[in-house]
Amino acid sequence: MAKRLALNPDICYMLGVHACNRRAQTAVVTAVGSDALVERFVKIAVQQLGIEPSKILIRDLGTRKSAFFYNSKLRKHLDNALEREEHIFKYRNEYSASYFAALFDCNGVTGKGGTFIGRLSALDSLTLERLGFHTLTKRGRCYIANSLDFMLFIKPFSVAIAHQPGYEQDPC
Repeated sequence: MAKRLALNPDICYMLGVHACNRRAQTAVVTAVGSDALVERFVKIAVQQLGIEPSKILIRDLGTRKSAFFYNSKLRKHLDNALEREEHIFKYRNEYSASYFAALFDCNGVTGKGGTFIGRLSALDSLTLERLGFHTLTKRGRCYIANSLDFMLFIKPFSVAIAHQPGYEQDPC
């Protein structure tokens, strides 16, 4: 593996997953009935990051599933990339859309109370502001004021939006 990760939208998505839970393992936990998030996680880990499929552990947690792997060298590369986050995600492009799609897929909710991402770091909130998405943090949740614009921004990369009613893919 190189000194730095070669960034592409899939790697940026994995950076977002890693930013959601900075632990010893790189992991994702699905919402109720959503296996698509685990599938995307495994696909990126195997195809883009070179993780052997046998090293990825998938557990059934009843109503949810989790998938994770341990790789200290990759974790170090992901942490180093996140240190440059404000430089990597300073433009409204597919890299930042993919990163914030992962954050939304892991900790985001949209509903009658608004659209928010839970446990969003202050730097991520500031980055969203710089990208033109107005945020308000209340009770550990970062609410996005212009949520429709945000949803359209992350839609091509978000697993959660692809499986929500009202945000179906266009038939064209």
